[in-house]
This record gives sequence, structure tokens and C-alpha cells, in this order.
Amino acid sequence: MTRRNARELIMQMLYEYTFHNEEDADRLIGEKLSEIRANEDGSNKAVIKFIEEEYYGVLEHLDEIDELINKSTQHWTVSRIAKVDLGILRLATYELKWRSDVPHKVVVNEALEIAKAYSTDKSPQFINGILGNVIKLIEG
Repeated sequence: MTRRNARELIMQMLYEYTFHNEEDADRLIGEKLSEIRANEDGSNKAVIKFIEEEYYGVLEHLDEIDELINKSTQHWTVSRIAKVDLGILRLATYELKWRSDVPHKVVVNEALEIAKAYSTDKSPQFINGILGNVIKLIEG
């Protein structure tokens, strides 16, 4: 499993999380990691650790992430953003602010590629604009 696959999985879990209670967070990741472990030979411990760190990192900083997203949009709020796009934005915003080991270009590119695969034709442009503003806020 690549980091791109891991990010896609995290985005899917974040999407599911929007329809559940906070108490379901552990169950959601537990189910996905069980599937990975059942289908893998155990060589992806680093990827599993990456998934756990990213998923729980987003949830830990969710209020701050949503605030950054809200400040980075014009005439939009987190509640109006499509849930798939929101999952992508939350993950990318987390990486931009709290993961110094991942270059901003890589974060944005990964987000755009995931959006192309999972969202509408207009989503990559929308996400790119918001992430550009998030970067300005973080660096500013």
C-alpha cells in the first residue's frame, strides 16, 4: 500500500466520520486497519502507523482545521462543502499545518489527485484554491 492509497483510505474514513458520533472514530479506523492487516503480509507497518497518525491527527485538530478552511473560503463554510471534498480538505490542511515532513507541493498534489478520483470535475480547482489560501494563512 502506497501513501496515496493510505490517504485515500483516510479520506474515506473522514467521510464516514461525518455521519457518525465521536465515539465511532475508533471503530471506523479499527475496521479499516483490520481489513489491511488481513490482506497484507505484515510488511506495511509504516503505512499503518501513517494512517493512524494522520487520522487521529485530523480528529485531534478538527476544530482548528475547520477554522482554517472557513477562513480560506469566500462565501462558503465547512457545513456547505461536499463531504468528500471536506474529507480531502481536512486531511490536506492537517498535513500542511502539522506535518513538516511532507512538502506543501506534495500535499496539494495528493489532494488534487484524490479529488480527481473521488469527486466532481470542479472539485480539484475548488480544493486547490482553498489549499492555496490555507498555505497563505499558515505561512503568513
